[in-house]
Amino acid sequence: MAVPFRCTDCGRCCVSLGRSISIERRVTGRHYDCREGVTNEAFRAEVSEEHRAAVPSSAGCPFLIVSSTGISACACYATRPRLCREYRCASMRVFAPDGTECGHVGGRRSLLTDDAALEALWDPGDGEEGAAWRERIEEVLVRAGYGVEWYD
Repeated sequence: MAVPFRCTDCGRCCVSLGRSISIERRVTGRHYDCREGVTNEAFRAEVSEEHRAAVPSSAGCPFLIVSSTGISACACYATRPRLCREYRCASMRVFAPDGTECGHVGGRRSLLTDDAALEALWDPGDGEEGAAWRERIEEVLVRAGYGVEWYD
């Protein structure tokens, strides 16, 4: 069963995709005219008051704020471009028996994990229809003690 995507605030998307966002001009102390280079979308970013002093950032996206605890935030979240609003870094997350995330699936069924046992179980089902593959791989993982969470 698919659930709404849940962001973990890791910031990896903003470090990589964010490189395509450029500030074209500063309009006011909190407003920037920007361009997102993948779709060429022009947008006006409004930086939240609390993050005003941290923009622009050099961490990838000029609006990426990374706290000392490693939690990331978007300084212009309410006005971020469409690419950012629609981005999903994972189509599925895999959880170890203790509930900690031990891997996730991105792209076209690519598993990203450091868990050797999970990696040994993984079968991307090349050529297999999506719904059938999802059902089969979930059954394999659950039988092995893993939990899975699919995203819409």
